Amino acid sequence: MTEQSQPVNEVEESGEGEVTAQSVNLSQVSLNKINADLVRMSASGAGQVVATEVDIRQGGAGQVQAEDFRLQTGGVGVAQAGNLSVETGGILLAQAEEAILRNSQLGVLSTQSAEISQSQAGLVIANKVQGVDLRTGILLSSRVEGNVETQLDTPRALLAGLVAGVATGLTLFVMNLITRRFR
Repeated sequence: MTEQSQPVNEVEESGEGEVTAQSVNLSQVSLNKINADLVRMSASGAGQVVATEVDIRQGGAGQVQAEDFRLQTGGVGVAQAGNLSVETGGILLAQAEEAILRNSQLGVLSTQSAEISQSQAGLVIANKVQGVDLRTGILLSSRVEGNVETQLDTPRALLAGLVAGVATGLTLFVMNLITRRFR
């Protein structure tokens, strides 16, 4: 583990590294874990990033936890942030207080407020969504503004959940009756 209070500008490209520092600037480097106040990554990757502020450009990370997280032309598995901004990127699972997405792909987003334009998402759970050309599979929100195309909105999602629950209950009931007869 490397402990430094100065910015980290060059790190060995072994892929086995772990960095703890006040400020980390990476270019074309791959690390396992980064813990810092400020992390800037360009054409780099990390398994886990924990920081106050994270900026990833043309890179990726498995997991990011930050107060302010910006992703441009990259990918992240799991992101947890206060403020999340994604442009031309992709995130599998994201939780944020506020999220801004442009030209991006998202698996699942849970947020208080989302501003999403020209993006696609599998599931969006938010109190407020402002969308321009947003395509989503399931949208659960109390307030939606803008051009949003969804396959399942909140009332339809509730109905689908109710139907799925009843169908599952009936299937289990019938299976229980059948297994009792063969005992």
